[in-house]
Amino acid sequence: MSKIDFGIGLALLSLFGATFLSNLLAYLRDRSREVDPITREARELLMRESAAPVPDSPTLSAAHWARLESMQPNWRKAAMQTARRRYDDARSAYARHDFNGELYYPNPALVANAAHELLRMTERF
Repeated sequence: MSKIDFGIGLALLSLFGATFLSNLLAYLRDRSREVDPITREARELLMRESAAPVPDSPTLSAAHWARLESMQPNWRKAAMQTARRRYDDARSAYARHDFNGELYYPNPALVANAAHELLRMTERF
């Protein structure tokens, strides 16, 4: 009987500990975003691009890319460079509309997916 009571208490204590640690890490992540305006601006630009890609919208500068790449651990640097190349290729694929000659993306889903992939890469873990 006492083993069951001990097991329940231990399970509740570990659940509390995991919840507390998760909340603490989320708080620290949010605080670091407030302190780092370059990363916050880069994430806002990527979220805007992911939601509605527009050819003439502002894009990430060299400072943004340097900050995002410096956040990556060594084992993910190659994946980040591949994601950056895919994003640049998708953004540079402009075309002129046959009817009115305005710039548009031939496939906005490619740009949105590339921006979303970069957003996932910028999440700290």
